[in-house]
Amino acid sequence: MENEQVADERATDRLILFSDAVVAIAITLLALELPVPAGRDVSEFWKSVREHDGHYLAFLISFAVISASWGQHHRVYRAVARVDAPLRTINMLWLLMIVLNPLATKMLTTEDHDSVATHALRFGFYALLQVIAGLALLAATRRLTEQRLRIGGAPAPSGPGDGRDLHGVIIGFALSIPVFFATTYGWVLWIICPFAANRLGSRVRGRQRADQTA
Repeated sequence: MENEQVADERATDRLILFSDAVVAIAITLLALELPVPAGRDVSEFWKSVREHDGHYLAFLISFAVISASWGQHHRVYRAVARVDAPLRTINMLWLLMIVLNPLATKMLTTEDHDSVATHALRFGFYALLQVIAGLALLAATRRLTEQRLRIGGAPAPSGPGDGRDLHGVIIGFALSIPVFFATTYGWVLWIICPFAANRLGSRVRGRQRADQTA
């Protein structure tokens, strides 16, 4: 019985360490794709920076997106006692979306006077990756709860990052996909929906705390 518990702990540690390593590599690849500014003087140097400002902005967006997704992954898996085959499959799906982020980020900056439809395909692909990654984390949360895979049968984490914030991210990226076929400003939803969900979640948690202390 003790040996089985040790084996479960080692398997869990391997899954989490492997996931962290993949995330670190994906973020590193984002930086490797950045263009290096050049110029013989300061004026030309800053001109070069401005010419590539889209690449730098895309890097910052993807860095923030991957960081947020990794943070959610940490909250989901922080109290895991053991993993099973379905959970490993779900986690690998999440990692696939993370690994594809550098490619999707490069697609965001590959613009050659393309049409609205082509623009929508490039940005829609990026958004779709985030939607699937978010759904994978929700599926992992459900699996952990249903199969009681957390330490001591602990419940799902509550409070900030308990999954309600993740819903805002999923909704924002999902809604932006059809919107991109009408306007190039669908990315605004990537900001508005998570922010609105976070604000709503804060209010709900505030009311819950008030009810508990009343």
